[in-house]
Amino acid sequence: LITDFFALYIGKFEFQNFIDQLNSVQPGLGVMLLMQVWIPRLQTDVPIRIDAKIQVVGLTKVLCDTRVLMSDPNGQQIWSKALEAVVKVVTSPNTKFGALDEDSDIPAEIGYDATFSRLYFATRPPLDPFSEICDPTMFLAKSLHTLCSSNPGKFPSLIQQGLQSDPKLSAGFENIFQRAGLNIM
Repeated sequence: LITDFFALYIGKFEFQNFIDQLNSVQPGLGVMLLMQVWIPRLQTDVPIRIDAKIQVVGLTKVLCDTRVLMSDPNGQQIWSKALEAVVKVVTSPNTKFGALDEDSDIPAEIGYDATFSRLYFATRPPLDPFSEICDPTMFLAKSLHTLCSSNPGKFPSLIQQGLQSDPKLSAGFENIFQRAGLNIM
């Protein structure tokens, strides 16, 4: 739950703001939470549907706001781990970013649970906080393409480092860019 908040906050207010807020409490807290809480949770518990979209948008903003990570001594390793986590979410077979409708298999949030009848107004569908982003996979691809184009030669080695642990992730990453019609410089 806390990692959903991290991703939502970063998606709405940028990574620099997130880091500044946490570092005002304790220096280094933002990067520590990223490495020791957020990324490990995504390695073990891959989110689905709206939660997956929120995670992809948040982690994409983390990856593309490189001045924060690259100023940290372990920034390149953190960047690679964040890339691995977001690619794992995007390529997971359980992740579905499709439109939510009434016949969806996602349970609606229940305000009242009557065992004998379904109350129409007691349920509400999950809200999409990033409704302006139709396809988070394309958002990831376009954002990384823009980042790599603005810093030629800097990120291909970090991308390779982040995805070398799992050949399926590398193949999935390449597939994302092929579908988007983009390439990493």
